[in-house]
Amino acid sequence: MLTRKERDDLRKRSEILETALEIFASRGFHSTTMARISKVSQYPLGTIYKYFPGKKEIYHELVINRVRDLGQILFEISQNQKMGVCDKLKSSLFAQAAFYRANREVVRIYISERSNIDAVVMPKLNEKVNTFHEKMVSLFQDIFDQGIDKGKFKSYSSRDMAALFSDIVHSAAWSSLFRDEDESGLNKRLSMIFDMFTNGILN
Repeated sequence: MLTRKERDDLRKRSEILETALEIFASRGFHSTTMARISKVSQYPLGTIYKYFPGKKEIYHELVINRVRDLGQILFEISQNQKMGVCDKLKSSLFAQAAFYRANREVVRIYISERSNIDAVVMPKLNEKVNTFHEKMVSLFQDIFDQGIDKGKFKSYSSRDMAALFSDIVHSAAWSSLFRDEDESGLNKRLSMIFDMFTNGILN
């Protein structure tokens, strides 16, 4: 069990992170300052620095926390013994779209700023996200391997199918952030995308 001080530290870190996220979203990474985060969060600058050496570390934690959360969601789907292979793939598509929408600000900031930040300022973050992507493709590959073994899928390269499906999942989830559609409309579009991937478009 956490001590009172540990719970208080976690609360402060969380409040600082959420405040920084709002500022990153409105001003962008490069225009955000630690002083601004301090002012908006109402925590003294010394307190901010106690938990984070700088805004790079705040941004890094915001992104990595979400990456880990999404990874756990997809891992749990892939390991669900009650679901068939098609259900696992479809659930992964819907889960990632829902996750992107629930974390739209972090996703938007990361993707829009990635080329400007990661390559120069935080190359290690880019490496970690790429590692996550490889793990996600591997999860999908395992599902496709299961489907091939059970005769559910054609015997294409499971790696190629997994990489393609991963790209489709990301694209569908990303586009959901910019569409004027309710949950029903989103679900209908995702179902169509999944049907096109699994059954093709030819009559």
